[in-house]
Formats: sequence, C-alpha cells, structure tokens
Amino acid sequence: MIRLTTAIAAALLASSAFAAEPVATLTAQEGTVLVNQGEVFATATEGQTLEAGDRVMLMEGASATLTFADGCALPLAAGSLIEVPAQSTCAGATAKAERIGPMYAQAVGSGANARSDASAWIVFGTGGALIAWAVLRDDYSIEPDPSASP
Repeated sequence: MIRLTTAIAAALLASSAFAAEPVATLTAQEGTVLVNQGEVFATATEGQTLEAGDRVMLMEGASATLTFADGCALPLAAGSLIEVPAQSTCAGATAKAERIGPMYAQAVGSGANARSDASAWIVFGTGGALIAWAVLRDDYSIEPDPSASP
C-alpha cells in the first residue's frame, strides 16, 4: 500500500514538473471568446494564461489581444481561430490563424462536455474507490439474511 501511494505521489510530482510554461495571456476581451486547452472549447477568462498549442476562437463581433511574455501584443480578429505559437510574433513566430463562420463557432460548445466529463469521473472514481476498499478489506463472505425463513 505504501509503495502504491509513493508511486502515485511521484507520478503527480513528475507531471507537474514537466508542465508547460505559459507563453501568453489573453487580455482586452470583448464579446464571446473561447479557449481550447485540451479537448473542448470553454469560455475564456480575462487574463487567462495560454500555452503553446492552445487555440483561441473569437465569435462574430468579438475581439481580444494575445499578450506574450516578452510584452508583444497581437490583436485577434472576430470570426477567427488562432493557435498560440511557442514564442511571440515579435520574435519572429507565426500564429496559425483561420477564418471561421458563425455556425462553426456555435457548434463547438461552451464547455458543457467538460461538466459531463467531470460528473463521469466522480461517479466512476467513487465506484472504483468502493471496489478498492472492498478488496483491501478482503471481506468476501456472504451471510444469509437471518430474518428470511427457509
């Protein structure tokens, strides 16, 4: 049991040690701005830090600025999808950008899938914990109900 706990703690520490550094911050947001930092797009927050490879989507009528760690500011246009580069555009990097239509932006969603994924993790995590607890107790006996008559 101690070995398992130690292994889990080491894995968590190792994963946080290799976490990517933020390269930019999302500022001056107007309208609906969505960010994808993994699997789904979710509503962006003012001052949200972004890592290389994160994607920012601006709905029609929206605007925002991508401010890099070196102070370089890149204004973002409405109706576009931008992939955050590893270094600032002032340092010579090119931000991949594409125009999107309003229907595409609406089809992506607003993070509802993230909430349902979290619910699934809670349900299955609780079930897994109960199974692990039963296995560790090593109690597999089945006792007949004494109130039941034969």
